[in-house]
Amino acid sequence: MRHTVKKGKTLLVNGPASVNILSGETTILGAKFRKGERAVIRDGKRLPFETNKRVVFDLMLGENASFEEVDGTTIPFSWKNAFKKVVSHGRPVTVMVMGGTDSGKTSFCVYLANRALKEGLKPAVIDGDLGQSDIGPPSTIGFSRVTKQIKDLVEMTAESVCFVGMTSPSSAVNKVGEELAMMKSGVLQTDVDFLIVNTDGWVEGEEAVGYKVQLAERVVPDAVVGIQQTNELTSILTLLKEKRRVIAIESPQVVWKRNKEKRKSLREFGYKKYLKEAKVRLFPLSQIKVEDALSETGGHLTVEHMERMEEGLLVALQNADRSFLGIGVFCGVDSRRETIRIYTTVGENVSTVCIGQVKLNREGKEIV
Repeated sequence: MRHTVKKGKTLLVNGPASVNILSGETTILGAKFRKGERAVIRDGKRLPFETNKRVVFDLMLGENASFEEVDGTTIPFSWKNAFKKVVSHGRPVTVMVMGGTDSGKTSFCVYLANRALKEGLKPAVIDGDLGQSDIGPPSTIGFSRVTKQIKDLVEMTAESVCFVGMTSPSSAVNKVGEELAMMKSGVLQTDVDFLIVNTDGWVEGEEAVGYKVQLAERVVPDAVVGIQQTNELTSILTLLKEKRRVIAIESPQVVWKRNKEKRKSLREFGYKKYLKEAKVRLFPLSQIKVEDALSETGGHLTVEHMERMEEGLLVALQNADRSFLGIGVFCGVDSRRETIRIYTTVGENVSTVCIGQVKLNREGKEIV
């Protein structure tokens, strides 16, 4: 469908959709989008196409997709000001992004990365949002360098992934903090000089406040940017101000509120991406270790324990260096043959299997 947008407008497209530019040029979260280029928008995601002159779009809308036009830019002035404050810190700089569910955290991370790249910096993103992870599969923390302008974090290829094994941080507070700190330390030993750490949307309640403060204490960012829709981050930001630079910014007025089903659909998209062309594979228990991903002591599992486990549990497969190889679905154990069955794309170099708490079927659908 051909659609023309006049100068000074922003076209908001809700996926699933595909957008091409027939003439003109637009900007998506700080990234230039030109004639002949194509943007794919996932179900449950929204992209803003900001125009400074007349632009003709070709829109292909999937089921329940939609679009609308609004006047001016959808990027708050506070976002632009926050980037200036962060970039003035020096090199390298680490900025931690906090905000509630559907506050615009991911969009802000994309905006920061594009602005940093435009300034000649070497940005990277650590995605610590377990439930809505874009760089790695759901239930993981993923890292990737940003080498070209992006429209969505999902475009990035994970360079390093840590498996937590659940989509909520509430029962994995220590593990998330430790892994984020370790990943940040390793990243800053490379040529990255602008590190963005995205976090999850758990911000309300005493436990959430303590968790977010603990994250900041472990990661030690140079700045914490809090995206507020009302005053949901007040307690967290007040406590953080005592030790580090805090920048409060506003959530976009046109932020898209997604229900639980939409967020679940996005997670399942992530599982399916990593399980594409998977099959049931057998791994000899004499050659691998099987562990509980959330155990702080290693949690080596015996055959007897595995026999009692439910089929469908999400697992991560690692090599001898504990590097992430991929995810899989636990299908059972054969005590007589001493093998474990896993539905996965990974077939070689497996040294450790980590068992998580999420349950999936082989189509990547979550099982409650």
